[in-house]
Amino acid sequence: MQCMNWKLSDIASVLAVEVVGNPEALIQRVITDSRIASTGDLFVALVGERANGHDFIASVIEQGAVALLLTQAPKQPVSVPYLLVEDPVTAMQQLAAAWRLKHQLNPVVLITGSNGKTSVKEMVRAGLSARDGTGVLATQGNLNNHLGVPMTLLSLRDEHASAVIEVGANHVNEIAQLGPLAAPSVAVITSIGRAHVGEFGSLDNIKRGKGEIWQALPATGGVAIVPVVEADSEFDGWSFWQDALAKHHVIAFGDMANLNVNRGWQAWVGVVERQATTEGQLVRLATSDWGEATLELPIAGAHQANNCAAVVAVLLASGLSWQSIQTGLSEAKLPGGRLRLLTPLPDLLIIDDTYNANASSMKAAIGVLMEQSAKTHAFVMGPMGELGDESQALHEQVVDFACEAGVNAFLASGSLSRSLVQRFDVQRPLADLAVASEDAQRLAEALWQVYQQKGSMAVLVKGSRSARMERVVEALVKLASQSAN
Repeated sequence: MQCMNWKLSDIASVLAVEVVGNPEALIQRVITDSRIASTGDLFVALVGERANGHDFIASVIEQGAVALLLTQAPKQPVSVPYLLVEDPVTAMQQLAAAWRLKHQLNPVVLITGSNGKTSVKEMVRAGLSARDGTGVLATQGNLNNHLGVPMTLLSLRDEHASAVIEVGANHVNEIAQLGPLAAPSVAVITSIGRAHVGEFGSLDNIKRGKGEIWQALPATGGVAIVPVVEADSEFDGWSFWQDALAKHHVIAFGDMANLNVNRGWQAWVGVVERQATTEGQLVRLATSDWGEATLELPIAGAHQANNCAAVVAVLLASGLSWQSIQTGLSEAKLPGGRLRLLTPLPDLLIIDDTYNANASSMKAAIGVLMEQSAKTHAFVMGPMGELGDESQALHEQVVDFACEAGVNAFLASGSLSRSLVQRFDVQRPLADLAVASEDAQRLAEALWQVYQQKGSMAVLVKGSRSARMERVVEALVKLASQSAN
């Protein structure tokens, strides 16, 4: 990757501070992790609960850092220049905004939503790559917060032609602060759900919080990609966003049944039908302005068909042809822990969706599970975090959904696991399995025993990141591998 070549004096001007030392230092990269320091770096010393970046000043200088951004003067003389700021996070955000404006990009796509952010981001990146090759900057991993967004933008280089930036939030005013840093030309809300409702305080606040993304678009112009659900659904955010959307070109996406009545959008992309395949699914889309097409999507799940519609809206609005879109989407892949399909044995399918969870993404993943051909459909449910007072009700709602869908083996971990298993047992007394345990190995062994008895099993493992449900996946894969050997 190319270097920044950003003069320290120019950085100081952005922050309205003075350089202590040589102002001519040339910055090649901005970092916060002392372990990766190298020649040309500007090291930002963050102060956290477990570590203070100021304690690593000598180390980063030894490794080649050429400048420092600090909140307190060094205790010992240093051989490199430094800047003193009150808040390093705010400083990074200011630098990110300034650095972004140095780059001519088309498009810059900003994505948020209760579910589907990463899936849509990865599909948009794949689509744009059909045009721009490796010149697409995209958010890596979970770098979608107050630190991750500026770090992503500070990764921009001259080689980049477009950018896809993911922004997360768990409280009001967070997206309002982070979104404008990217100066997007296209903004997307993938969905509205109850993720982080404990932090947001209410579903209305979630709608308002997600709708802050429209503030990041230009005062006039810009493209807003808007999810459309049933008008009377509690997850419909249209009334909250109507005033903001009046300034922009609005493209609605969703199921065709919900696009029949125009509520103020200029264009639309709708899912007409989908067909599951062994490689993913075929998605037939209709549009207001660009005709129809059936796309091969190498990602399973009805909810991913909806995400595909959002992606196609972005790409069509950015000038890509249907052929380029299909070429790009054929290469789309989701990161680990997101609907990753594992087949350690021919008749044992494990759906690893352990990266994170909320009620709506749980239901979507159960839908993927039930599309699989198997004698036993097993659901290993980990806890969902940040749900506040609604936690128990939402966990129970997921269990009820699993029962209605036809899940016939249910395993749970977390503080609610026993009551959830009891709830499942009442509704599905003839199920193959109902187990509560905090031990990943025990859960895997219980699944393995049923698999040996019944054969042909599909297993969904899902929970919040903090639950580390991937341990169940790893244990089950190990049992299968030992059997194969």
